[in-house]
Amino acid sequence: MGRRGRPPGMPEPGSEQPFDDGALPTDTPAVPPTPPPASTPAPSAPEPSESAPEPAEQSPVRDDPPTVQQPVAPPTPAAEPTFEDIFGTPTPDAPEPTLPRHEPPTSRPAEPVASVQPDEALGIEAIADAVGASTSQTPWATATSAAAPESPRASRAPAAKAPKAAKTRPAKPTSAKSKRQRSGRRGGIVIIVALVAILAAVLGGGWLAFGPAIMDRFAEPEDFSGAGTGEVVVRIESGWTGAQVATMLEEEGVIADQETFYDLLVADPSIGFQPGSYRLALEMSAQSALDALQDEASRIVLQVTIPEGFVIQQVYARLAEQTGIPEADIVQAASDPSVYGVTGSTLEGWLFPATYTFDGSETPQQILQTMVDRMRQAMTERGVPEDQWQTIVTFASLVEREGGPVENFPQVARVFQNRLDIGMLMQSDATVHYGIGDFGVITTTDEERADAGNPYNTYVHAGLPIGPIGAPGDAAIDAVLAPAEGDWLYFVTIDPSTGETVFSNTLAEHNQAVLLFQAWLRDNPEYGS
Repeated sequence: MGRRGRPPGMPEPGSEQPFDDGALPTDTPAVPPTPPPASTPAPSAPEPSESAPEPAEQSPVRDDPPTVQQPVAPPTPAAEPTFEDIFGTPTPDAPEPTLPRHEPPTSRPAEPVASVQPDEALGIEAIADAVGASTSQTPWATATSAAAPESPRASRAPAAKAPKAAKTRPAKPTSAKSKRQRSGRRGGIVIIVALVAILAAVLGGGWLAFGPAIMDRFAEPEDFSGAGTGEVVVRIESGWTGAQVATMLEEEGVIADQETFYDLLVADPSIGFQPGSYRLALEMSAQSALDALQDEASRIVLQVTIPEGFVIQQVYARLAEQTGIPEADIVQAASDPSVYGVTGSTLEGWLFPATYTFDGSETPQQILQTMVDRMRQAMTERGVPEDQWQTIVTFASLVEREGGPVENFPQVARVFQNRLDIGMLMQSDATVHYGIGDFGVITTTDEERADAGNPYNTYVHAGLPIGPIGAPGDAAIDAVLAPAEGDWLYFVTIDPSTGETVFSNTLAEHNQAVLLFQAWLRDNPEYGS
């Protein structure tokens, strides 16, 4: 933009030379600012110069702030420090290009800061720059306060208002470059403050999310002291690692911190654990818990012994007695034999007689499945085809209940097999007893033997009974699979106390042996008749 009509002696706009108060004449009276002409000037015309000598003469258009000469005033209190007084006059490193001047729209409502007079605005700016902050956090307020002398809104102020006489020096002209530098510094400070705030927020949120975990990771592991109190049953599963055992102990409230316990395992790699249930205490020290798990006395061992020949009702009662599980729960778990892969109507005969070890954590179904699996194992190991399992179990249960001493089993099995081979009735008192549910006697009556309504009555129904009548063991199964060689069709135990048994080929021989048995019963009436 060109320069026109500049009065002699005025500094070049944009110059960095300081304003010299001594250059002003001392006898020039103060001249109030000349109000704008009545006619509406063009929007792009700048404000009229305040230093024109005659109101009627129009001052040339200028791009820089007007200079107002004022008389020397009496000494007054020190003026407010300016930015240059505190920091010195900034020296640009390189000239900057002239940027187009932005004029706020004339329709914008007046802001409160626009009423600040030029001298007051400069003092506020100097203080704000001294403390490193802007007079306002809004861009329009900063721009207005810095350029208040040139703002069109200043020209709309009342014309009769003169500059304050108390000021000894007029405001120093400020170049556009200087204003841009101060604005840039303030903008940089705002950006830095914003970045610091964002960083603090990010780090603060991260600390809230991960700080406790970090502190916990580097904190000393916790530990209880002593052997603890109370009692709790915990279980170690087969195949568990030391870390899994430590986690379980912390979750059960046995130890305070799994890391403390795990450190003990790391220090001694030879430590191992046996699967099962253990009785421990609550709030034990890590070392006390480890010692207890290594002590066999802490391990819960439930041994359940099912004798050979037990019928299913006796098995249920024994399981309930030795495991503490209600018998009704066991009966309910056995109600559907197909769940265990058994084709019969009940689990009778499939609950293999043996001694089992449980730890108290098993369900009734798990216990029953263990016993059924043991019978399956017996069949598989002997090479019995699966489609014959039910038959072999039934036959072996008959031998088990009738055989007496184990050494008699192969001969008893041979007697029953010979009868099956010729189509002869089995005539087993044990099957009659099972059908009527009476297990207190070893003999039967004529009426009981004649009862065709008893499906297990082998005096009436030919062949093997319709299902097992007890739990056969290994000896009975072996006897069925490999019976003794002989032609016997009859046998009778003449002394139940010793198991002495007489095997006969003919009925006459058998009747003589029966007389011996009846004589023993007379001598031992507690066995009944």
